[in-house]
Amino acid sequence: MATRPTFPIRAPEAQPGPKALEGIRIVDFSRVMAGPFASQVLGDFGAEVIKIEHPRGGDDTRHQLPQPAIGDQSHFFLALNRNKKSVAIDFNTPEGYQVVLDLIATADVVLENFTTRVMKRAGLDYDSLKERFPKLIYCSVSAYGRTGRLANVAGYDSAISQETGVAQLGALEGERPVLGGLPTIDLTTAMNATIGILVALQARARHGFGQFVETALYDTAIADLNWRGYHYLASGKEPEVMGRAPKMGMPGGEFDCSDGIIWFTCALEKMFAPFCRDVIERPELIDDPRFRTLADRKVNATAMIDTIEPIFRQNTRAFWAGRLQAAGVPCGQVRTVGEALSSDLTAEREMVFEVPHPTVGSVPMIGQPIRMSRTPSVYPVAPALLGADTVEVLSQLPGYDADKIDLLLKGGAVASTAGTV
Repeated sequence: MATRPTFPIRAPEAQPGPKALEGIRIVDFSRVMAGPFASQVLGDFGAEVIKIEHPRGGDDTRHQLPQPAIGDQSHFFLALNRNKKSVAIDFNTPEGYQVVLDLIATADVVLENFTTRVMKRAGLDYDSLKERFPKLIYCSVSAYGRTGRLANVAGYDSAISQETGVAQLGALEGERPVLGGLPTIDLTTAMNATIGILVALQARARHGFGQFVETALYDTAIADLNWRGYHYLASGKEPEVMGRAPKMGMPGGEFDCSDGIIWFTCALEKMFAPFCRDVIERPELIDDPRFRTLADRKVNATAMIDTIEPIFRQNTRAFWAGRLQAAGVPCGQVRTVGEALSSDLTAEREMVFEVPHPTVGSVPMIGQPIRMSRTPSVYPVAPALLGADTVEVLSQLPGYDADKIDLLLKGGAVASTAGTV
């Protein structure tokens, strides 16, 4: 039976400079992936993220079993909810709805990713709030957008990947579409939401108004087609599926080594000579008429591959990676997720570490990849227990004394795992 790996605990350090988003408060109704990933990035740089969750159960991913979990938090939830405060509110009750309005009155940003009808029915959509809170930035993340015939339809990364041709591009020749190993449409949509919020904050600082920010998984996937989409727009021809071999270079692809697999591509013409001379030590191939140009090598791809495959089997992935990198040929050792997370390079970049957790001692974190010299990301705080910050956050609102908060707790409009006031 596998046991979870452990990593060095990252000790709290003094913030070396100001927090980039200090003073920005985000009331975050989002759950599952795209919304939570967006708010996590903002929280990483100092925004105060108040995660609104239903008192019974909270975010759907908190206890998404039988997935691996640490304590009572699923690995899915742990990955997307650091640097946030959890406030448990039933905003479908009159009392809970008023608490939410009072929170929004103190906020710069509202973020949500429900289907269109949910927030509208609750009276918490942008149109219901914009006159009362004219400087509010309201970011809405959805599958198909807030307008149109699919505005009330929920969607997932996998479905959008199929509908937009993204899955087809990753297929093998003649095979069915293939889903990628990562929910890249969800994650890219989250980045678009983050960018939209930051742009709206800048616009408000300059012009004084709030606004509605929208990003949809479908729109993101269409935009992500990028040059593959323009291939069709420019020619009327469907772009080639990627398959196993790189389409831009030859030789290239996945090659067996003595201890695994390496991937590389001679994507540019100038890479072939150093590849032959310095990597595989077969300089005579440079002037071989079958391989003289990229076009020649593509025509004679089978002969090219048959020539170099036995050479790569003679040594390790690391050996060939060193030679390829020295020769300027893009490459990567084919690793499992576990190998990558435990690699020396990941440790060198300090991208995986552990932080304290209130119930299980410590939990692993994958670090923030954006490095900034003057306003770095904050020390990561592990995902909060459901309702852990309800009392603290409410006690900071005008008019919320201990008696009022106690009544809300007893009435069930809010909940707390940190006790009562």
